[in-house]
Amino acid sequence: MNLEFEQISKTRIMINSLCIFTNIKENNVIRKYKALLKYIEKDKISAEKAINLYNDFIYSLLDVTSNTCFKKFIIDILFLDSNPFTRIIDNNNLNNISILNQVKYELEALEYIANIKSSNIKEVIISKSKAKTFQIDIIQSLIDLKLEDDEAESEKAINKLKNRIVSNNNWAQYLDEIISFYNQYGTGEFGEYRAFVWEHENDRKYLRGIKTPDPVRLQDLVGYEDQKETIISNTKQFLKGYLANNILLYGSRGTGKSSTVKAIINEFYNEGLRLIEVDKSKLVDFTRIIRILKDKKLKFIIFVDDLVFEEGEASYSALKTILEGGVENRSNNILIYATTNRKHLVKETFSERSGDEIHANDAIEEKLSLADRFGMTVSFYSPDQKEYLTIVDNIAKARGLEVDKEYLHKEALKWVRWYNARSPRTAVQFINWFIGEMN
Repeated sequence: MNLEFEQISKTRIMINSLCIFTNIKENNVIRKYKALLKYIEKDKISAEKAINLYNDFIYSLLDVTSNTCFKKFIIDILFLDSNPFTRIIDNNNLNNISILNQVKYELEALEYIANIKSSNIKEVIISKSKAKTFQIDIIQSLIDLKLEDDEAESEKAINKLKNRIVSNNNWAQYLDEIISFYNQYGTGEFGEYRAFVWEHENDRKYLRGIKTPDPVRLQDLVGYEDQKETIISNTKQFLKGYLANNILLYGSRGTGKSSTVKAIINEFYNEGLRLIEVDKSKLVDFTRIIRILKDKKLKFIIFVDDLVFEEGEASYSALKTILEGGVENRSNNILIYATTNRKHLVKETFSERSGDEIHANDAIEEKLSLADRFGMTVSFYSPDQKEYLTIVDNIAKARGLEVDKEYLHKEALKWVRWYNARSPRTAVQFINWFIGEMN
């Protein structure tokens, strides 16, 4: 029993000893864990209060994870953390031996913290509270921590590395692998996620990682080969470190503009490309976003979907400043890809055309020139009937659909007349319906 007492005391002190990973101490699960350990360190404790603190800890863990593998949880928050260690990697300063040595110690400390057995905690509660028989039964029935992660194996590089660490002892030996991973995939949340949304929540403005981004790949997008090649070529140039252009993707709804941008990210994720989706109303935050991204070793596409401005919107001036490249808005690891279905990005009024001001034409030209400030405009026009049917055929083939082509075309054209105009999206919607009707 003395061994369990010592382990609990040592675990709490090790939590307090974290310096590089000090943010982990403020995690709600860790605070609940620490409160439990602090209480059961006392000479005399109440079984009822100890049970309550134990359940608070387990509930907080279940609230953020799919199981009670505490080791996996520790590794997850470790990889999401931004700290002096991740900063020296972002700044290519791996000569800071004191930080690297401290990280090795803290990896060992986190391993010790994560390896405590719930059975040991329960034994201490039973012993120190002098639990009665019915209390012992209750304590023994409390949910246990798992020592192994039973989730299915993932193909993601970060999950493979996490699983190796969780499944083995001596976490410090993985320091070089962690550094290598960070160098290729990015530190903190940028190594965990490939796509983000810029969020406003109460008084907080932050990047929210998207756990399950659209998995669309370029090979899934049928048609518009020239347009895709233009965007791919520009993106490759960007990834190689050369100057590249901001791109405006213009065209009708459903032609695959947004899907193309998302597919580009999925295609080049392993080469260090990430997506930041920003609503056009939040473009005024661009300087703040740049400050977060500019020192990262990754490349970022700022994605603005369905871009169009009302008269006098602050975001219009913000985008104009961004595209013109003010001193603080210049960063060689950021490009803007935006989509629109309007030829002109600012809605015009009849009063502007009627000459209410002396320089009305100049004002109109200024608005129309915003699109010109993008380095490239790539047009996605609605397909003609032949192109539309080709898209339908290719989607049907990809889905393994075997059906008379003449009948398929007849139904596809009927679908267009009944519902939407010709577009790749319409073709997908038709095939979805058609397969359902056949089964």
